Amino acid sequence: MEGLSNEISKLLFSTFSDGFPFLNKNDIIRAWSLDFQWFNPDDSLLLFSHLLDNKWIINSKNYFSSNPNLILIQPPLSWKPNINDILKISEFNKPSGITVIPLENEKIIFLKNTHLDKDDINFEDDKMTKLLNFVSKKSELSKREVIRRSERKKMALGPISLWMAVCLLAREQGLDMNKIIDIIDNN
Repeated sequence: MEGLSNEISKLLFSTFSDGFPFLNKNDIIRAWSLDFQWFNPDDSLLLFSHLLDNKWIINSKNYFSSNPNLILIQPPLSWKPNINDILKISEFNKPSGITVIPLENEKIIFLKNTHLDKDDINFEDDKMTKLLNFVSKKSELSKREVIRRSERKKMALGPISLWMAVCLLAREQGLDMNKIIDIIDNN
């Protein structure tokens, strides 16, 4: 049983990063099926419903997070969850001696600097602005799209900075990495 709960801990660690502790249902299903490519959308929905029904995922005003009493485990590189094993797991049992604080009283705070509906995101760092402008211009993607893809990379990879995610996107787009390094080093 402990091995299965570790699998769920790894799955939820990958799903709910520090930058995105609360996600809506569609974002979770999309992440599992399209971003991580672990399951098809139907299996992702089935798994989501199972984890929600068994209190591994908690609902708070149509936003979801991992159970706060669950210790999340960072998965090793190239780890992939097995849906058949995870569907065998029963209801989450909190460790003894822990008091559950209901999420109903908590407020979800959205940081303005991760809101992707605006093209004019205010970055404090001049290097970041130059890096975003360069990647946007050379890849022929809008600045908003560069930020959106970088945020998705950041969510998928876990604890990396936004500028590193932008650099990975630049590499993926086939841009000259020497110029990227110059932008980061100079200034």
